[in-house]
Amino acid sequence: MNSPLFAAPKLLDGVVAIVDSQPLLESDINTRFQVIKDRIPGGVMTAGIRRQILNQLIEETVQINYGKRLGIRIPQENTDAAVLNVAQKFSTDLGGLKQLLSRQGIDYSRYRQQIENEILINAVKQRVIKDRISITEQEISDFISASQNTQSSKNELHLRHIIVRAKNETEALAKIKQIASGIASENDFINQAITYSDGQFALEGGDLGWRPVSQLPALFTKAINTQKGPLIGPLKSNAGYHLLWVIEKRSANVQLQAQTKTRHILLQPNEIRTEQQTVALINELYKRAMSGEDFAGLASEYSDDQGSTLQGGDLGWVKLGMMVPAFEKVMTATKTGAVSKPFRSQFGWHILKVEDRRKEDISESVKQQQAEKALVAQKQDFVLSNWLDELKESAFIDVKGPRVK
Repeated sequence: MNSPLFAAPKLLDGVVAIVDSQPLLESDINTRFQVIKDRIPGGVMTAGIRRQILNQLIEETVQINYGKRLGIRIPQENTDAAVLNVAQKFSTDLGGLKQLLSRQGIDYSRYRQQIENEILINAVKQRVIKDRISITEQEISDFISASQNTQSSKNELHLRHIIVRAKNETEALAKIKQIASGIASENDFINQAITYSDGQFALEGGDLGWRPVSQLPALFTKAINTQKGPLIGPLKSNAGYHLLWVIEKRSANVQLQAQTKTRHILLQPNEIRTEQQTVALINELYKRAMSGEDFAGLASEYSDDQGSTLQGGDLGWVKLGMMVPAFEKVMTATKTGAVSKPFRSQFGWHILKVEDRRKEDISESVKQQQAEKALVAQKQDFVLSNWLDELKESAFIDVKGPRVK
């Protein structure tokens, strides 16, 4: 999400665009500007910033509509978990989050809908990636061989990115050259990205975050290795023309990563079991587990985690970073063979049992899975960019005023 909280909307003051019969309002633009205002140099709504915000709102709308046409629905509990995760970031609970939103003049139902929309868009993108990207066994084999021969593939880069989509190649090339001529520093790059980039991270100054070198498009890695930075490009791809700014490089940690084999029991308050009753039951199950009762049997009988109940609460081998912080903290502190005391996460009340620990599995199957993941990551940005262009071309988009490009 762009920001866990956004400013209160102004009064509705006119339709700025129609997207597949759905109106976008001037207040939508003003609300989104308040979200990103602190990241905008000078904090001023310019014509370029307004154009970028409207373009972002249009792109979000066509993606949401596409997901609905596919019949993708976000389970209520997924949205609940995401909202509670935001509340935890503010060291509060759901009631506290609602109060915080209310003090800022933000309607909770609107805020919740925004989170659900973001989850839906992510689900749609994953469906598109799955449908449009296929990786061959030969690609995987070649990737593993290349990775074994170079340490640099394990390094990471923090990048900024500008793309000008090439609907008219001559105009796009002229535009990217003009943008490049105005860049002498990272701040220049940020300003140009915010104002002119057609990329999904334009309003973040084109910030792609840290990316493993192995997961970057070959076009990018080749240019970074051969050109003197930090400004790289222009580079031409099927999606358009690109500029990169290399913020920082870092070497990967080559140490093997620890994994923990874990079982857990999850209890969630519901319509027939209050919070107090849930706490009492999790404490009872903890005592039974500590007295020697079979943990897997207790999980199968009582756990509310549908993903692991049939496996006796078995979560398999868990790497650091896979679980929410509250769960990971307790798992890390629990000794092998021991059962943790009851603790709460955003999902409910848990007890867990650590069954074993090991270093990362580096078997051939794991290498193949990692290679496939990296190859998909190399292709997904271009695939999603082209797909989004197709969506916008096929949608009914009526912009009131200058056309958004």
